[in-house]
Amino acid sequence: DYQKQLKNKYLMTTKQLSLHCKGIGMMCLAGGALTMASCAQDDLTGEQFGSGVKNSQLVAPSADQISVTPSTDGSQQIIAWPVVEGAGGYHAVLTNVDNGEVVKDTLIDGITFAAQRIEDTNYTLALSVLDNEKLNNKGSEAVTKAFSTFTATYQVIPDGTDLATYFEENAVPDEGLTTMLCYDLQPGGEYTMSKSVDFGNKQVTLRTTSISNHAKLKLTADNVSIKTGTIFALKNLDIDASQSFDPLISLSTPDESIKGTGDYYIVRGALTINGCNITGVNNNLIYDGNKKYCYESVVINNTMAHLTLSSQTNVSGNAVIYFKGGFANTLQVSNSTIWNTGDSDSKYFVQYNNSGRATRAGYNNSNVNFLNCTFYNIAKTGQWANYGGFNGQKCAYFDVERNIFVDCGNKQVIRRILGGRSASSYDVVKTQFNTYMFDGEFESTGGIVENYDVTGNCLETDPGFKDAKNGDFTISGSAQLENKTGDPRWIKTAE
Repeated sequence: DYQKQLKNKYLMTTKQLSLHCKGIGMMCLAGGALTMASCAQDDLTGEQFGSGVKNSQLVAPSADQISVTPSTDGSQQIIAWPVVEGAGGYHAVLTNVDNGEVVKDTLIDGITFAAQRIEDTNYTLALSVLDNEKLNNKGSEAVTKAFSTFTATYQVIPDGTDLATYFEENAVPDEGLTTMLCYDLQPGGEYTMSKSVDFGNKQVTLRTTSISNHAKLKLTADNVSIKTGTIFALKNLDIDASQSFDPLISLSTPDESIKGTGDYYIVRGALTINGCNITGVNNNLIYDGNKKYCYESVVINNTMAHLTLSSQTNVSGNAVIYFKGGFANTLQVSNSTIWNTGDSDSKYFVQYNNSGRATRAGYNNSNVNFLNCTFYNIAKTGQWANYGGFNGQKCAYFDVERNIFVDCGNKQVIRRILGGRSASSYDVVKTQFNTYMFDGEFESTGGIVENYDVTGNCLETDPGFKDAKNGDFTISGSAQLENKTGDPRWIKTAE
């Protein structure tokens, strides 16, 4: 049977494993999640301990007895359960329900294991107990535990709601001063925002908990922005901003209590756009309102943003991500596609006040990260980046890997990302497998952009977008496919 095949595959010893684990198991439980992770032993290679349970039908732990604990940095989840006396091992299968991927399929001779953890994801664990032939104990069928990594819901907003009206009538409580409050929009629901909503110093997430069935949010007036002055997130939403000519996200008048080093209003946390499809952005995607903010992080991940930058706004003189008064200490744009088809363009993709620098706001270093992204027709006659305070500073770190830039930054993308200074000016510059293509030509020659991207592996072939002007960036370029560059969604489509 299947369990016996698994045992043979992993070459169980003749002393077949028991999970009694006595002192070891108890120490793992007492030591907390990270200690438990170190006690896990996959592949059934351990030593069996005695057990008084013989000639029995074993029962798997119930779903309620299985615990899931995130690691300190949130990158791993530690899964643990109580000992089943007389077991010959366990078979665990952890699946990401949202994409059907099996995260881990393993045989275990301990009572815990660690696996990758992705935020805002639904999982199932199937856990079964294996036979113990020496003790004549029969294993169990799998028990299934469903769980997610979503932060708990604070309120569910009914389908069809105008969010401006909702938050006028249901003010965010003071609990939001210290705790992230997640407002769920119903999967597939349709919502509007008839005027700006200002969350001020209250921590709010607007989201759909279904990754595959986003709620839709439409801005319905010409001066609508979503405003915040603290940690904030948009997650798994389809946003139509085409009727508004104000920035999509604009920073509020800051709370004086967060003023810190260098008179910056310092937000210890992230401004996040994750898993969103955004259309019709006529102005800045993010604007600091000319306030002296320093956000610890600005994160755009797994997002499609279609810019239709308009001559009716002043965006042509500034940036898509525009910190006129301050800066983001870390900017990370990853696994995303951002492109412009408007009748105007921005001068920059990202621009910070030139006084902005990590050490001036109390940080040790700053980061600019572009990872696995596709960019098209942004700042075509301008500059990709402008942040004079970062230029040539050892505290400025850069990570630019596996991106596709087409018709962006006036054929000087990587030069401007590095502030016009050579890669050797900095302690940390990571670059690899980027495509810098402009009007059919390349910034790089022989795989190098002299002084800036010096790894020698820049890609100098057309990525072959299927229909860029209509938002289809499916790639056909063999070099880009081979090296898995650009937004991963277009690689999967191509395959």
